[in-house]
Amino acid sequence: MGENQTTRRHWHLDKTISVGHLISTLVIAISVITWAGSIDRRVEQNALAVKYLNEEQVQQRQRIDAVRNEIKTDLRAINDKLDRLIERQSDR
Repeated sequence: MGENQTTRRHWHLDKTISVGHLISTLVIAISVITWAGSIDRRVEQNALAVKYLNEEQVQQRQRIDAVRNEIKTDLRAINDKLDRLIERQSDR
């Protein structure tokens, strides 16, 4: 019976809730909500950054394509001029 009494002393359930427990639970809940809100803001900021980077990448591709086309046009013009010079040299 002595062993049964020591077990009862170690485990004690109470139907009351202490004010300290309520306050600490509220503080934890508010902290979790604040943390989740900050995570949401950071995710939104990252999504905007990714969207901006995608748009920037598209613009860079367009500029590169424009420069590439300009270089091709210039090379064709140079090629035509060289062909004409070679034809003139061969005609002499």
